[in-house]
Amino acid sequence: MTAFSHYPIEGGILRRILLAAFLLLPAAVLTAGNRDAAPVSPPPGANISGTITITKAETPEEAVRRFTQLNRYAVSKAAALDAQGGSQGVRPMSDKAVVFLEGGKLNKQKYPTPTRRPLLDQKDMMFHPRVLAIMEGTTVDFPNKDVVFHNVFSYSGPREFDLGRYPKGDSRSVRFDAPGIIRVYCDIHAHMNATIIVLEHPFFAVPDESGKYSIENVPDGEYTLTFWYDRDVVSRKPVTILNGAAVTVDLQY
Repeated sequence: MTAFSHYPIEGGILRRILLAAFLLLPAAVLTAGNRDAAPVSPPPGANISGTITITKAETPEEAVRRFTQLNRYAVSKAAALDAQGGSQGVRPMSDKAVVFLEGGKLNKQKYPTPTRRPLLDQKDMMFHPRVLAIMEGTTVDFPNKDVVFHNVFSYSGPREFDLGRYPKGDSRSVRFDAPGIIRVYCDIHAHMNATIIVLEHPFFAVPDESGKYSIENVPDGEYTLTFWYDRDVVSRKPVTILNGAAVTVDLQY
């Protein structure tokens, strides 16, 4: 005889309620666990775009002078011009400029782990690009395309590494799992340096050669648009996305 035998109606109803709750419990728990752990793709949103204008860039003569002073190897003017970005002696904007968002709820979301592996080349005794923006979880390849050995390293807190010396044709890689600023150097060539900006979200962009940029699918919210050029931040501007409306922000340095 069961505890519910004296109350057949109430007992039957209660047993059905308890059975239904038992059957639904695992699915509810599983769904909650997946919601906490699964990354999400950026939701559809607005684009932040604009044009970057550089007025403080080095002249070709200044670029060549700096390059030849820092280079431990004797180089011709033509070689120095080529290393600095071609016949104009100035490296392209896409090599030195990045725009990205800060603030809002961007850093509280989980995004899919990047699968693309960007390159930080060692070529013409320089790093290319000079500034590289990535999302955390990205693996970066460091190929050596020069005829001399290079030794790529960083002592930056978010990700210290030392790839050792390796020759032309070899490539080594580093995965960056923590956000922050990574200063990269070559232990053999003192003038070589680059910066890797590791972000917690995918809302960043590199301008094209005309200075145009676009950060896509930005959700509604209030943000700071940060403009990084060469070795540091050069400006920050507040940006508000409301009702999915696109925003234009032109930048100048």
